[in-house]
Amino acid sequence: MQEETTTKHIILGDLLSADRIVIFNGRRTKAEVLNALIDRIAREGEYGDRDDLEWAIFHRESLLSTGIGNGIATPHIILQNGDKTCMALGICRDGISDYDSLDSKPVRLVFMIIAGKDQKLTHLKVLAAIGSLFFDGRLKAAFLAANDPQTCLEILARAEK
Repeated sequence: MQEETTTKHIILGDLLSADRIVIFNGRRTKAEVLNALIDRIAREGEYGDRDDLEWAIFHRESLLSTGIGNGIATPHIILQNGDKTCMALGICRDGISDYDSLDSKPVRLVFMIIAGKDQKLTHLKVLAAIGSLFFDGRLKAAFLAANDPQTCLEILARAEK
């Protein structure tokens, strides 16, 4: 399936589900958070084998950290055998100090993006949408204060109106 080049606006909430949002308590390591998000995506069975997802995500991280700064990370891959895009979210109130983000600050929100081979434009638009919605800090603060995944989805839906 070829991606349409006329895709207008990405709605992040369409790529998330409550099952793919994990709220972590206490300090976590980068590996713990990435593996938990990989588990959530893999158990759906639509985005490839768990071991393949793990290898791809950790290989991508070995090339350059996806900690983009301001407490946000965007681990992302394009699957050659996939045709859909999804996202998982890890919320780490106490931060991930070993993420090696560009600004050396602990990461608190981890947006894991899995895109299909024909979803390159969508993939870029998702990264851009995360940057524009979350970088000023207000939405990030609301997510960090949320007590459950459904609240996060509701907050995101209001922000994307």
